[in-house]
Amino acid sequence: MGPSSAFLCILSFCGVLGLTTSTAQGRLLCYSCSFAKPCYPVPTECQEGEACGVSVGTSEHSETIQRKGCLPKAQCLLPGNATYWSRSYALQHHCCDKDLCNVAAKLQRLPSALPAALLLATSVLWGGHLLLR
Repeated sequence: MGPSSAFLCILSFCGVLGLTTSTAQGRLLCYSCSFAKPCYPVPTECQEGEACGVSVGTSEHSETIQRKGCLPKAQCLLPGNATYWSRSYALQHHCCDKDLCNVAAKLQRLPSALPAALLLATSVLWGGHLLLR
């Protein structure tokens, strides 16, 4: 596999991960995941009039939950409520208006196979020099 083939492999791998940002004109591409932990966000196309959002909920026992997704722009400034696992949470929404701008404040850990695949693709691209040392 030559360098150009490896480069195409990396590009197609990125496409599988959803790292491309092609959407219909005027619609945002946002990360989306539920309150479940861990959050493995999936790129999702929003509807017109929606923004990317992160909703953070706090219970009366100071427990926190977080979800990501598309939110109606009018909802961004309003507090909300949610029930998760039979507990009530007061929600605050944090919105942004660019593709994939609602990434977590803390970086998510990559699935364990991903770093190995990236290392292999990089090694092939660089002619195997990483594996020879």
